[in-house]
Amino acid sequence: MLYIQNRELVVPGQLIAEGGYNVREGAYREGKQVYASVVGLADLRGQDIRIIPLQGRYIPKPGDVVIGVVVDSYYSGWILDMNSPYMGNLFVSDLLRRKVDLVREDISQYLGMGDVVVANVKDVDERMRVQLEAGEPGMGRVKGGKLVEVSPAKVPRVIGRKGSMLNTLQDVGECRLRVGQNGRIMIWGKNPRMINAVVEALLMIEREAHISGLTDRVHLMLEKIKSEGGE
Repeated sequence: MLYIQNRELVVPGQLIAEGGYNVREGAYREGKQVYASVVGLADLRGQDIRIIPLQGRYIPKPGDVVIGVVVDSYYSGWILDMNSPYMGNLFVSDLLRRKVDLVREDISQYLGMGDVVVANVKDVDERMRVQLEAGEPGMGRVKGGKLVEVSPAKVPRVIGRKGSMLNTLQDVGECRLRVGQNGRIMIWGKNPRMINAVVEALLMIEREAHISGLTDRVHLMLEKIKSEGGE
């Protein structure tokens, strides 16, 4: 049994499948269950499962909203993979927006390995050390939803002129999206069928970003899937 879709973004420790699959690079098996060992895109081909590590080209700059994945922790915070050559540092005080007694508080209660986090790029120094903050409303650890990824260069096309494409995805797709400048996108919705339709639409946008009339085609595709009904 598969628990993810092809090209879905997975994080370390995420359950991918159960059963007699052939486990390739980027994944590992525990008993009958197969888990991801890296942040990457699932490549599902027949009985073969592998995770393609992400080699992002997103270059962080102050003010960007990004979606990161916790890959390590230290005494006063966490290291986040940002789909970039550079990792992000998130101090616990920049998550909670208060002073923290690190002797008395166990910060693992706030974030753990594999957690997905919406954050703002607070600062990038001359050595490309990235400091994040996630204390604003709507930021911090993500609950539920589906995480997918497109090329960071295609993010403006996902948003569209004056938000036209993003509005189409949300209104017609009956989902709520949060788009990171680093190409990661969170999708929340009540209808799994429409969530999958929005994922399909995002991949279509990535493939056809250079073609005019794309917003109308995405609108028609989502309307067609919606009209077919079913959950």
